[in-house]
This record gives sequence, structure tokens and C-alpha cells, in this order.
Amino acid sequence: MRWRKLFRAVHRDLGYVAVSLTIAYALSGIAVNHIEDWNPNYAFDERSVDIGPLPAGSLGEHEAFVVAKLGLDPSGVRGHFQETVTDLRVFLTDGQEARVDIRTGRGSLKTLSKRTVFFEVNALHLNNLKGIWTYVADLFALALMILAITGMTMMKGDRGLAGRGKWFVGGGLLIPIAFVIYLYRT
Repeated sequence: MRWRKLFRAVHRDLGYVAVSLTIAYALSGIAVNHIEDWNPNYAFDERSVDIGPLPAGSLGEHEAFVVAKLGLDPSGVRGHFQETVTDLRVFLTDGQEARVDIRTGRGSLKTLSKRTVFFEVNALHLNNLKGIWTYVADLFALALMILAITGMTMMKGDRGLAGRGKWFVGGGLLIPIAFVIYLYRT
């Protein structure tokens, strides 16, 4: 039949277009599936700091001294707290913080950085961009459906859908059905 030839061409060409997005979505999917084990978007880093003893003054002046000595952006400061007589914590955006000993100036700086590649593909996968990207993602989902249908129906005979293909399609269908049944039984 001529439609099989058309399906092969559509499947091949659409598949080439979808390769990069498929890899991006798959990478993001794996990362997001394990969100309880790690943060796929950000990495925390903690390093030791030594800025020298803090000069006498108020807590606000101590905060300003720490921020200046560590080269931090003052607009990112969310507050400070003197945890003990000697321990000062300066809170920054997104859970970052500086903790120093007022007498010695020794302590730690906890910073946050975006995970390269993961941050970007997760933004695409989770549709954080909104707007036009929503339509791009919808077109990609449609392309995946077309790829599935054309791939499933391209072959004929005992290697096609009427032959062994029906068992593979059925097996693939049983996987989500089994998980849905399991989900509603517990």
C-alpha cells in the first residue's frame, strides 16, 4: 500500500525533527523523577571563609561588613540573626547564607548555582517559559503521537501490527494499566 511509504517518510522526517526535544524531555524526565534524591535545577556549595574579626558595631553594621568583605550583592540580603554571642548568620536569597564568628571572621558561605543543562531542559519540560513555548510543547506532543502511530503501522505481515506487533503494543499498554490498578488499590 502507498500509505506505508508515506508513513515511513513522515516517521523518518518527523523523527529527525523530534530527536533533540526527545532527548531534552527524556533527560529532564529522569532528573525530575528523582527530585526527592537531589535538586535537578540547583546545586548548593559550601566553602570556608575568613574575613577577619568584625569591627565593633551593631548587628546591621556587622551584616554590612560581612556582605562587603564577601563581595555579595546587598540587594540579595534577606536579614541577619545572631545565633549565639559569637555566631552571626546573614541570610541571602534562595536559602543561601553566610555564617561567621564575630571574633575571628571565620565561617562558611553557602551559595546556590544553576545546574548547567538540567536547569534549561527542566524549564522546557515543566513549561516554565509559558507563552509560545506552550504551543511548541503541544506540537511536540502531537509529533510524538504521530511517530507512535506511524511507527506502529509501518510494517506489514508477521512483523507488523497484525502479527507480533500487537503483542508488543499490548504489553506496552499493560504497563500503565498495571500501575493505575496498583495506585488505586493502595
